[in-house]
Amino acid sequence: MWTINGIVRKLVAAAMVSLLTALPFPAYANGDYKLAPYTRLRLTVLEWIAARGEYREWTALNGEYVVSDSGTVLLPLIGTIDISTLDAASAANEISKRIQKTTGLVAMPNVAVQVVDYPAIFLVGNVERPGEYRFRPGLTVLQSVALAGGRYRPREEARTVEQIQYLGELQSVHGEMVRTLARAARLRAEVAGAADIQFPENLSELADPTSVDTIIAEERAIFETQSNGLKRQLTNLDELRGLFTSEIAVLEEKVAGHEKQIKLMDAELATVKPLVERGIATTSRQSDLQRIITTLQADRLDQVTAIMRARQSISQASRDAQNLINLRQTTATTELQSTQAALDQLKIRQDTAERLLVAAGSILSGKTKPGEKQEPDLVFTITRTTGSQPIEIAANEDTVLVPGDVVRAALNVRFSQKTAGSDQNDTSAEKASFAPLSGDAGAAETHFKAIQ
Repeated sequence: MWTINGIVRKLVAAAMVSLLTALPFPAYANGDYKLAPYTRLRLTVLEWIAARGEYREWTALNGEYVVSDSGTVLLPLIGTIDISTLDAASAANEISKRIQKTTGLVAMPNVAVQVVDYPAIFLVGNVERPGEYRFRPGLTVLQSVALAGGRYRPREEARTVEQIQYLGELQSVHGEMVRTLARAARLRAEVAGAADIQFPENLSELADPTSVDTIIAEERAIFETQSNGLKRQLTNLDELRGLFTSEIAVLEEKVAGHEKQIKLMDAELATVKPLVERGIATTSRQSDLQRIITTLQADRLDQVTAIMRARQSISQASRDAQNLINLRQTTATTELQSTQAALDQLKIRQDTAERLLVAAGSILSGKTKPGEKQEPDLVFTITRTTGSQPIEIAANEDTVLVPGDVVRAALNVRFSQKTAGSDQNDTSAEKASFAPLSGDAGAAETHFKAIQ
């Protein structure tokens, strides 16, 4: 017959068993969290004593344990158990079997395993307080950044220094852009064989007018020096062609004179030959005429050869003149390609410096469109250990973390779309320009205009 106290004890014991078996494990992903290293567990073991009609706690085993880095826990009585591949319910069942086997119990004891604390997560990068933070189930990347105090924003002193540095970088880029744009204009004029350089308008919006005028004057001086040098060389070759032409005219007159003399000598020889045959004239007279004719023919051949050489020299001078023109255009084209690549790189540096300046807390007036963020977003990557190898995972603000994750936050600094390998005919890199920047970092403003 049951007493009231016995019934109460049975009800309490049943409630404890129900509580232990239905212990609310924290929600974790799909509810099957594997007991990773450094997880803190609370172990509760109860045994039903039928003779007394009550449950007895195993105080020697009850308590908190930490999973080792090798995925094991050391328990009194039953020793070391590898639970790295088990969740809390499976670990409880395994421990219960081990206790039964070790102690020889008829029935398996009631064992409950509760996760008290999870392994920490780690935040590094562009957050206010990088470091180690406690994990909780369902924790997202954005929530972890909130735990670390949000995105990093430099203090006013450091921000002012950064702004000055980025302003200086922008001013340096603008100066290089003016020089590079002027050089590109000169090279295009050289390639086209133009008589003058057409510089882009509004170069003074990139730098102060005095510097722009100096750079333009330097490029004009280079252009004129190279043009004058080429003209002098072409003039010399023209003069050389004229000399050879005059020489050819003189030689042609000499050839004509020799041909007349040869005809006269041939006629005289034709008159002398019959006389020699009749004995009226001596053979020496005939021989002298033949020698004279031979000498005249040899002289005429030398003069014809000299004419051919002179004409060959004229052709060579013409080729040299064309080669000079081609060489100048080829050199200018090659330099223009290199200059275009330099402009693309300057555009990238300019874009980077602008965004860093915005990230440092300065606002570029005229650059940001209505509704556009004044500071770049954060991009996230997670380093997660899977098995024995860490892997890197791209993440966003809503990505759910797992214990042990290392979250890296970085500024999303976008670069210019143009690169050094872009189409050389595309001069869009030359159209983006800025007004000279003020040295006052707190009032930094950049005006964007188009150089048409």
